[in-house]
Amino acid sequence: MKLAVFGAGRMGSAILTMMHRAKLPVTAEVCEPDEKVRGALAKHLSGMKLVAKAAELGEPEAVLLAVKPKMLKETAGWLKSRQGSFLLISILAGVETTALAREAGSKARVVRAMPNQALRQNEGVTAICAGPGATKADLEATRKIFAAGGHVLEVDEEQMDAVTALSGSGPAFMAKWAEELADAAVRAGVAPKVAEELAARTMLGTAAILVREGIKPGELCAAVASPGGTTEAGLKAMQPGLRSLAEKATIAAIQRAKQLAKGR
Repeated sequence: MKLAVFGAGRMGSAILTMMHRAKLPVTAEVCEPDEKVRGALAKHLSGMKLVAKAAELGEPEAVLLAVKPKMLKETAGWLKSRQGSFLLISILAGVETTALAREAGSKARVVRAMPNQALRQNEGVTAICAGPGATKADLEATRKIFAAGGHVLEVDEEQMDAVTALSGSGPAFMAKWAEELADAAVRAGVAPKVAEELAARTMLGTAAILVREGIKPGELCAAVASPGGTTEAGLKAMQPGLRSLAEKATIAAIQRAKQLAKGR
């Protein structure tokens, strides 16, 4: 497959690195206006064409949009000038497939995706949904790309903003919680490096249990928390505010996704 990629920022570069590492049967050309970003990519992605302007790209079978939502209109002219039908994969937060199809033109077969940064470690999770013109083959092609870096789930589009808040923003939310737990341990007397490693590895191990054993978070809480023990005491202390914080963070992320889709 010939793939044109717009944007090589944090998420775009993570996807490109994932594809390169997995040696997918994809010939990628990348449009990235930032010269420093192109230079950094060129050092570890050998053989990949990197250009500053869309006019320098060839005629791809598929296009991956990994730019900021407000930049969609900047790519619209090039997308509409494509000679034949093409698969358009978008990871733009908040931008619905109908809006993508309107900007890209009738030749685009639209699939929306929301990956996360864990693709860098082959532990990513990506949600995908079909938009106007997309076929089962298009969804499968998209699935194969992101499966190179982890797990792929198909969801209904109305769930995508909430998915963005949960798994797209989730690595930062999880990292912040690990940071707060480590800082609390440091204040209790644990050495900073030890506290940071304990927090990170505890989070890693917990995720492994949940995923590999297929149990629910509440079940793991119950399994760890002995009646009258230290875990139960800690859970009781955090319970009053934790649900409210999780809801506030999710709602804030969803609202921001909608604002980004409007170019704000």
